Amino acid sequence: MIRKKISLLPVLCASLLLLSSCAGRQPDSAEKAKNVHVLSFAERQTVADKLDPALIRAQNRLGLRIHEKLAESANPGDNILLSPYSIFTAISLAYQGSGGQTAEETARVLGIEQIGKEQANASVRTLYTLLGDAGSGVRLNSANSVWYRKGVEMKELFIQTAENSYQADVQAVDFENGRTVQEINGWVNEHTGGKIPAILEQAPDRNTVAILLNTVYFNGAWQNPFDPKDTTEGDFTLSDQTTKQVPMMEQTGMFEFKQTPEAQAIRLPYGDGRLNMLIVLPAGGHSLADVMKGIRKDPSPWQARFEHASGEIRLPRFKAESSLELNDALVAMGMKQAFDPAAADFTAMSDAKPLFVSSVLHKMVLDVNEQGTEAAAVTEMAMAGSAPPAGRFEMNVDRPFFFCIEDGQTGLWLFMGTIGNPT
Repeated sequence: MIRKKISLLPVLCASLLLLSSCAGRQPDSAEKAKNVHVLSFAERQTVADKLDPALIRAQNRLGLRIHEKLAESANPGDNILLSPYSIFTAISLAYQGSGGQTAEETARVLGIEQIGKEQANASVRTLYTLLGDAGSGVRLNSANSVWYRKGVEMKELFIQTAENSYQADVQAVDFENGRTVQEINGWVNEHTGGKIPAILEQAPDRNTVAILLNTVYFNGAWQNPFDPKDTTEGDFTLSDQTTKQVPMMEQTGMFEFKQTPEAQAIRLPYGDGRLNMLIVLPAGGHSLADVMKGIRKDPSPWQARFEHASGEIRLPRFKAESSLELNDALVAMGMKQAFDPAAADFTAMSDAKPLFVSSVLHKMVLDVNEQGTEAAAVTEMAMAGSAPPAGRFEMNVDRPFFFCIEDGQTGLWLFMGTIGNPT
């Protein structure tokens, strides 16, 4: 039904949630764009100041917790990529249709049990506004959609919430019709810049009641591009201490930089500086696993602004892909009842019985080169510091590292992961 292995290209995310059981026309993207007001930096900051910081922390921590669960079952040296924002948004949309213990467990996993649905919806609306205007030199698009089976009665309040708070395209479809698969895949393809051409390879299972989708597409030009003439082949040491030859980009200048006994960290800005890539590189004698334990325990030192310092950065040019099924990770984190056909409560979405989450799939693609970064992700849910170093620094990213693409005004980690092998 759904491809278990998903290839992602330049930073691109897609999250798919399938809802299973034993509308109107989709608005045109250009039509939506007419209603988007371009914010100045100051206007964007005013909007960002209205965001509940707890919601941003919740999304970032969700990403770190899922990354931890995935790392437990990954092979040494695997790349693990995900979009906390995409996954959070897809699950949060399903949360709007949940009730009882299902809602309580889902809220705890999302980290918003103290926030509540209304406040969460308000923050989602605010984030949507901010991400729709990421500044010059950056293209950042997020989109949501709900596809439900014709003949199934969806609760009006859920539809209104999906449309108003999540700006979701909502429509009733015939899942047995081959054109529906083409329409869903076409929607994903359009909203990920063509980097994820499909999420479904055939019609959904007969028990599928609804498909909830979130996509995120990012294409950012470095504020200061790397000169291709300075890119040379260099060694990258893998976790097993073997080496691979990779193209290493090089640049000197002033950067936000931080150094501790455990790691070096740098921020590389995109466009006008509203978004940037944060890279955390373990120091000699420290493994990436050790550094990740520290980040999961307390990410705040790496989320704070760093002092500016002059130095040199050497960074691999690479492409990486990730295709994940998140069911087991979410259950292990405490979201159990949502996946249980006998116990799941999604009565705020529909009275169809049983109605439960049958699958949560996530795809991501990352492409880092001299000009900038392109990324895309899709999440599908289916229901069936220390002081700066004295002098000039050198940072050679020639071993496994942690990265995230973050919104500097909100602190939101849009994409994150660990790169164990850039080849």
